[in-house]
Amino acid sequence: MKHSSVAILSSKSSSTELEQAFEEIVAMAEDELWVSVEFIYGSNSFWGKTPDEEMSEDEITGIIDIGDDQETIYKIISLAHEIGHAIHDRDKYFKNTKETMFSESIAWFLGYKWCAHRGFVIDMNEYKEMMSKCLSMYMEME
Repeated sequence: MKHSSVAILSSKSSSTELEQAFEEIVAMAEDELWVSVEFIYGSNSFWGKTPDEEMSEDEITGIIDIGDDQETIYKIISLAHEIGHAIHDRDKYFKNTKETMFSESIAWFLGYKWCAHRGFVIDMNEYKEMMSKCLSMYMEME
């Protein structure tokens, strides 16, 4: 699937299509956002911003860790969300927001939009289901 085409990515998509989409999204994120996408053990995924004092012109802006113990569709959804964090951290008005629920919610929105604008449309029901589950966990922690 080329990024100029649009296909709905879901758990019903073929494993080949999902793996190819994941690889293309990773390549685009690394190229456009200057991030490094890496696999970590487990099912959690994270965004780690490079501290401002360590930034240089040719430095990556952060690392997106994707849990390797997830089905490919959930790796794509996690990647979209962490891309949202990378975008959110660049916004001059909102990057220093300390409210967890705001930051998490906006990362879900921004990541989905970023992927969709590049032709990677994730099934909205599956995306919202994972988003709701993750946001609920944050609400329980607060």
